[in-house]
Amino acid sequence: MNTETRERVKAVMEECVAQYAPKLRQWDGQNIWQAYPFHRLFFTSDEISAARGERSIVTSMGASLYPRLAMAIAQERFRNVVLEHTVEGTLNDAACNLLEQIVTELRAPQQRGQERRTPNSEAELGSILAATGGDPRAVAVTADFYIADFTGGPLFVELKTPRPNLDIAAESKRKVLYFLAMMSRQGVTGAQAFLGFTYNPYVTREQYKHGPTRRIMDIGKEVLIGSETWDLIGGPGTYDALLEIIAEINPE
Repeated sequence: MNTETRERVKAVMEECVAQYAPKLRQWDGQNIWQAYPFHRLFFTSDEISAARGERSIVTSMGASLYPRLAMAIAQERFRNVVLEHTVEGTLNDAACNLLEQIVTELRAPQQRGQERRTPNSEAELGSILAATGGDPRAVAVTADFYIADFTGGPLFVELKTPRPNLDIAAESKRKVLYFLAMMSRQGVTGAQAFLGFTYNPYVTREQYKHGPTRRIMDIGKEVLIGSETWDLIGGPGTYDALLEIIAEINPE
C-alpha cells in the first residue's frame, strides 16, 4: 500500500468514525437503567451503551465503510473499479432452472432418511453449463464490489460481515454461480467470484464454523475470510496495513 492509498484509506476511516461514533454517546446513564434495569447486575452503563451502539454501527460499516475501503485500496492497482456493479448476460432456461434448484437444495433443511446436498462449486458450475434446453433468458446480478480489469479476469465480490444469515448466504451463492456461468457463456476467461468477509471473529480460517455459510458456500473455493479479502483486492500485506492505520486512529 503506497503513501497515497494509505492516506486515502485513513481518510475514509476517520470520516466514518466522525459520522458514527456519536451513536455510542446517545444514551445517558438514567435512560440506560430505565431501559435495561437487570443488565445493571452485570454491566456498567458505558458497556450497555457501547453494545447498543455496536449493533447500529456494524450495520453502517457494512453499507458504507467496507465498500469505500475496498474502492480506496483497489484504485492503487486497477482503473476500472466499481461499487454496486450490475453484470448482464444470457443463459438458457435449463441452466437457470438448474442453478435455482441447486441453491434451493443447498438451503433446504435436512430431511430424515435423505442425504442433504452439500456445496461443490466445480460440480455445480459444470452441471449448469452442461444443461441444455429452453429459450435464452436475460439474467443480471449486481456485485457489491467489482474490478473489471483485475489480474487475469474480472473480479466479482459480495462484501459481507462474517456471519451472514441463510438468506444472504443463498443470495450470494446465486450471484456467484450466475456471474461465473455468464462469463463462461461469453467466453471470458479468468473470471473470479467470491463471498468476501471483511474480518474473521473466529480468528483463523480453520476455526471458521458459521453454519449458514458452510451450508451454502463451497468454503475453500467461493469464500474469502478476513485478511484474504483485503489482500486479494490490494495485494499481499494490505490487511496488515489496514490494522496499522486503525491503530493510528485509535491506539487504545
